[in-house]
Amino acid sequence: MLALPAIALADGAWENLLVVGGSSPSSVPGVAGAVWVPNSLNNPTVDSLGRVSFRGQIGGEGITLANSRMVLLGTPDNWITIGRDGSALPGGLLPGYVWNTASGTNGLGSSNNISADGGVLVSGTINGPGVTTATDTASFFVSSAGVASLVAREGDAFPGGGGSKITTAMTGSSGTRVSNDGEYILSVALSGGDVSGSTNNGAIVKFSPAGASVVFRKGDAAPGVEGSTMNPDSFGLNFNDGNVSFPGTIVGGSVTTSNDKALFTSVGTAPGQLRMYAREGDAVPGLADTLYKPAATPTQIAQPIVGSSLVFFADLAGEAVTTGVNDWAIFGESGGAVQVLLRKGESVPGVTDTVFRQVNTSSITSTPSGMLAYQGLLMFADGTTTDIPNGTFVGVRKPDGTRITVCRQGDAAPGIKGGTFSSLNGSTSICASDSGAVVFANNVTTGADSVAALFAWDESAGLRLIAKAGDTNFTGTPANQLTLIGGTGQNGDGGGTGFNASGQLVIRAGDSVNSVNAVARIQIGNPTSSCPADLDDDGDVDGTDLAALLAQWGTDGSADINGDGTVNATDLSSVLAAWGSCS
Repeated sequence: MLALPAIALADGAWENLLVVGGSSPSSVPGVAGAVWVPNSLNNPTVDSLGRVSFRGQIGGEGITLANSRMVLLGTPDNWITIGRDGSALPGGLLPGYVWNTASGTNGLGSSNNISADGGVLVSGTINGPGVTTATDTASFFVSSAGVASLVAREGDAFPGGGGSKITTAMTGSSGTRVSNDGEYILSVALSGGDVSGSTNNGAIVKFSPAGASVVFRKGDAAPGVEGSTMNPDSFGLNFNDGNVSFPGTIVGGSVTTSNDKALFTSVGTAPGQLRMYAREGDAVPGLADTLYKPAATPTQIAQPIVGSSLVFFADLAGEAVTTGVNDWAIFGESGGAVQVLLRKGESVPGVTDTVFRQVNTSSITSTPSGMLAYQGLLMFADGTTTDIPNGTFVGVRKPDGTRITVCRQGDAAPGIKGGTFSSLNGSTSICASDSGAVVFANNVTTGADSVAALFAWDESAGLRLIAKAGDTNFTGTPANQLTLIGGTGQNGDGGGTGFNASGQLVIRAGDSVNSVNAVARIQIGNPTSSCPADLDDDGDVDGTDLAALLAQWGTDGSADINGDGTVNATDLSSVLAAWGSCS
């Protein structure tokens, strides 16, 4: 018999942490007789230890819209209720208040912002003594030790003084990034006190359990631009390890519409200070005869702060720039020094017929170590962007600058027999872990059909299928929904909230036909077994594994050990060659 070499198992097995609907739904912790309502789960998040947070809705006797939504944290053997509609606020804070609107329904917000160590920022609408529409939203931080703090409440005094109040609803946002210390930043509106029309009626504020502080107020002097003020944008705010970065519009002095957009940060400054690190119309440091294009906007990526560096992209102009050929790039900036990370017109590893055009700017993410993962677009070398064959790809830029093409549109999709990658632009929900792994979604083309699937990649194990539509392991029925939180899922400590630093991934999986859903977790790129033939992961290869393989014969099931798309004699040889203990 042919003795096959041992192959390291790339990933662990999927674990269903919660099942909603179906014949064996999970119970609701602390609520006897209640059931989870199908299709009510939001995107789950995960901390560095694998604890998961999510919001869901429950039903059953005595359950109404006044008490039906819950936010949980933990694992199946230890779920902790962080908040529930109609229940007291965390830690007994604001006695007499509960999570609910004035009409008595649905108070908890949908965004569960989790920190790396499992602290959760929970926000929403509150109701209680004397509440008004000007004071009825709040956010609380519940630390990993279970200590609750009121972090912000609508109607609070502006921490910069002047007697004005914060009028922004504190209902949570998917863009909020909370740190282990419960810090996060928001763009807020102000009214009353010293507010003068629209000149100073907004600010960026850092909130924390220790108290709020001003990052920047609209109308204050623009950092680095003498004689001008600045209006910070209400979007694009980023927070990482205590540092902030945000875009703004400079007003006054000699500023024109050709140079009024810029990016600002606290990275590399004294406490409480800001600096401008990119401005339209300025020369690009280190690139001769090249400008950040006037009348364009340098823009941050979703998570731009990587240690002491910042990542952003910009259109380019100048004598060294050819329009349509090399007029766009992604940059890294540290202490005033700028490095080109990816530039239009550059070659792409493994691609000979076309060159790099740019990334889908809503589908790029970074890790604390400095790895970038992105959806890339291709063009012809002369700048032509029409009729590009297989014009999209998934790419990685390692911290050392090495670039890797993970896959290209039209490539064979591993694990799906006869399948090829469809367009990889705009639908991959790409996410990355500081373990060096990347996960993305794609609708794989198989003849006239399309199969939704999830794929994982890391440099040691390569590209592989981890889930696809039709899989029955999540709900007991064929799944048709596999949802990643994507690159927007980041925390204020620099890591991913859907894909943690040790490579644990959480997703929503569902079967909308039968109204069954699940929250599922898997370990990516960190083997739990030394032999892939151990199909049930019990530590040895025996008759149970053989039976599982034979039951999937001729299919593309999980017993496809060598990943060629079919369970066949090659896989059988792997099982027989590995017979016995895996130790």
